[in-house]
Amino acid sequence: MPRYILIDRATGHIFGDTADFAANADLDPLDAARLLDEGIREHGHLYVYVPRLDHDVTYDVYRADIGGSEAVGAITDGQSREMIDAVERDCLHVVSIRRMRRAA
Repeated sequence: MPRYILIDRATGHIFGDTADFAANADLDPLDAARLLDEGIREHGHLYVYVPRLDHDVTYDVYRADIGGSEAVGAITDGQSREMIDAVERDCLHVVSIRRMRRAA
């Protein structure tokens, strides 16, 4: 199963880690963003892939399972500069995502 770690572009903090959703083996980055948002009661959004340099990026998504091993250990503090640096340095940036409200 891919392990995705999302970094919130607005805060620069780690928003979530799909290691918390081990039962969802077929997650893609958009599913990961939706599940992590729903975990904080953020429902009804649309998620789209955008270029990394886009000014409307909500999440940068990193892949932590590289070459069959974990690039970083468990995320224990999403605001720790050391953990954020480890994700950005040791994990593979796979995509950037923009979250939008659904039209009513």
